[in-house]
Amino acid sequence: MLLVLSLSQSFASQAQNYGLGGETSGRANGVLAEISNPYAALYNPSLLAAQPFSLFSFSTGIQQTRFQAPESLKLKNQSLATWSMGFSLPFKLSHESDRQAGFGLTLSGPYKNLRTFSAYSPEDAFVMRYGASDSQFKATLGVGLELVEKTVYAGGGLSLYLSTAGAAEENIVGQNPTGRMALDVGLNSAAIVGLYAVGDKTQSALTFHQKLDPSFTQAIDGKISIAGSDVIHQPMLAKSSLYYEPQTLEIEGQHEFGDLKASVGIAYEFWGDYKAPILVTEARDNLGGTRTTQVPTVPLKNTWNPRVSLEMPISHSFTLSSGYQFRPSPVVDLSGPSHYLDSNTHVVGLSLAHPFKPNTLLPWPSRLGVYGQYHWLNSRKITKSSPSDSSPSEYTFQGNAAVYGICLQTAL
Repeated sequence: MLLVLSLSQSFASQAQNYGLGGETSGRANGVLAEISNPYAALYNPSLLAAQPFSLFSFSTGIQQTRFQAPESLKLKNQSLATWSMGFSLPFKLSHESDRQAGFGLTLSGPYKNLRTFSAYSPEDAFVMRYGASDSQFKATLGVGLELVEKTVYAGGGLSLYLSTAGAAEENIVGQNPTGRMALDVGLNSAAIVGLYAVGDKTQSALTFHQKLDPSFTQAIDGKISIAGSDVIHQPMLAKSSLYYEPQTLEIEGQHEFGDLKASVGIAYEFWGDYKAPILVTEARDNLGGTRTTQVPTVPLKNTWNPRVSLEMPISHSFTLSSGYQFRPSPVVDLSGPSHYLDSNTHVVGLSLAHPFKPNTLLPWPSRLGVYGQYHWLNSRKITKSSPSDSSPSEYTFQGNAAVYGICLQTAL
């Protein structure tokens, strides 16, 4: 029997892990209440209606991950070139009204592939937050509306992704193997809702991001001849989660101290519905019963992720942005047979931008910047209750991740 697996072209983002470049990475994603955010469609769509002019931004950078674990776990380090683009367009609802609305678009992904996906067996080790959803293409559309004049704004958006389901039939009988296949590709969306309130020197934001959990399902009906005459009929079903981004609820406040902006925020991540990218196979045995891949249960908890950031001019020519975020691990216990590798992580970001006046090349006010972000995954000692051939009874997992690049932003 020939097993054919057709994986979907999936969507995900580097935004949750690294930001999308420029201030979003430099401030460690502390930009939910920042009105000059060109990626507002993804971070907080309510900002789209509050912006005084249209914004465009393009970032490009390199992501790198390095992990330290026993060689038997076969963890792979990664280096990936990525890009992101953000656009916002505020407008008045009518000529008679001063009430404002806005539209925005955010795109991001790697250069080499639109998506990278691997499905593991239950015995394989994989790092939960890195190496899958941060190497996917993602598209987000957002709209915003002014509710109370120059004070309160609301917005909503959709992050688009694909799921697939298909069926294949393979006949390996005689000298002429044949087959047929049908594949359904479904467009799904995850909702984003945001609120933004502005005072004299203080801004605040509240956002909700629905989880992303696209799936792959493939049914195979195989027939193969044995000893030239007997034909074995073997139906099979293969399925897996392509990647997972948790549902999040975030709140953030920002205050202006003269030329300095400082923000404090916290994100609550819901991990109860997490599905590991493990390939689950269902097949019938010779007695007609169904056998299914057994996936061990791993205890997970929801997490609070606090962050702080600041932005300030350091001269007439440069603006400095910096931020810190703490990401506690949702994995409570790693002593079981599975290998959901994760650890508490400290994230530090930094960006430096230089403004340009309108010129022949760029006839709009612009700024060009560099950014970087570094992640420390705390050392975590893991003691297995039931050691296997692929894993030692006791080992230490730790690692680091980084991103660095350049960003161009213009006010259109």
